[in-house]
Order: sequence, then C-alpha cells, then structure tokens
Amino acid sequence: LGNIGRHHATYLLEGRVPRCELVAVCAPTASKLEPYAAKGLQTFTDAEVLSRSGQLDAVLIATPHYQHTALGIAALEAGLHVMVEKPISAHKADAERLLACAAQHPQLVLGGMFQLRVEPRYAKLRSLLAAGDLGRIQRVTWINTDWFRTETYYASGGWRATWQGEGGGVLLNQCPHNLDLFQWLFGMPQQVSG
Repeated sequence: LGNIGRHHATYLLEGRVPRCELVAVCAPTASKLEPYAAKGLQTFTDAEVLSRSGQLDAVLIATPHYQHTALGIAALEAGLHVMVEKPISAHKADAERLLACAAQHPQLVLGGMFQLRVEPRYAKLRSLLAAGDLGRIQRVTWINTDWFRTETYYASGGWRATWQGEGGGVLLNQCPHNLDLFQWLFGMPQQVSG
C-alpha cells in the first residue's frame, strides 16, 4: 500500500471497475492496514499468505519492482489471476521466469499494468489510426515532458533508480508507459538507435 497501491485500492473501493470487489489488502507495515480493516477488508502483512488464503480470485501486485517476480509466481501457483504493475520484473531473466510460470497455468491470466491504454485521448487516437482517418503515418515524433520526477521521488524508496531494486531508472519506471503507448499506437519499430 505504497503510492500506487493506495491509488488502486481507492478506485477499487469506489467501485469504478465493474465486476471487481476489493476484499483484501496487504502491506508489511500494520499501520498502513488499519484504515482498510476499518472498512471491513481482510488485511495481511505477508503477500504469499494473502495469495494462499483462498479468499481471492485475482491479485494486483503494486510493490517495488524487485518483488514482482516472486509475488507473481506465488500468486499464479496459488491459482490466482495476476495483474502486475509495470515492469513485470526488474530484470529480463526474472520476467522470463514469471512468463514461464504463467505458461504452466494457461487457465490463469497474467497481465501487466499499462493503464494509459484506457485513457480516452489515447483510445481515440488509436481508433483514428486504426480507421485510417489520419492517412498513412510516415513519421512519428513522441515528446513527453510531463513525467518529471524530483529527487524527492527517488529518495522516497531505497530501491528506486537502482539496478538491484528497479532494474534501472527512468527507462524502467516511467518510460514503459510511453514505450507501450508508442508501440500500441504505431506498431513495433523496425530499427532503434541510441
């Protein structure tokens, strides 16, 4: 129940996702759980115990990146559908382990959180592109300047902007949203240089 976890809990409690009910939350710090217990939710301080509780159909993992793989695998092995905040893992080998586990459980859904795909402006742009209303796209320049993170943001967690905890910095923390939107709207690039 850090920054993004509290955000997810809020909109789920408000009923903004049809056919979804938030029944439990997990945080290693008991004081973060108190407001949710007061609302009648089950609370857990251990995510793997939560996954094995038998109380859930699905879990949304919104922890520091380095925890995504282990928690995702534990949830899949407990028979839960899994939505993982981006990136699904901090390192490629870990992502491959998580994907391999998901392949062993084809009845379950593993998804990565890319919420910008449902923002109306991007959905409209995609429909315009798909319908050909903008003609054949010859070139795309993507500039996004409103995702600035201050030093305070990076200091808010010792895992942020580290190879061990995050798998890197901005490229793996904020930029995946833009990279995902770019390929979702325009397709995969044929060539990349840097």
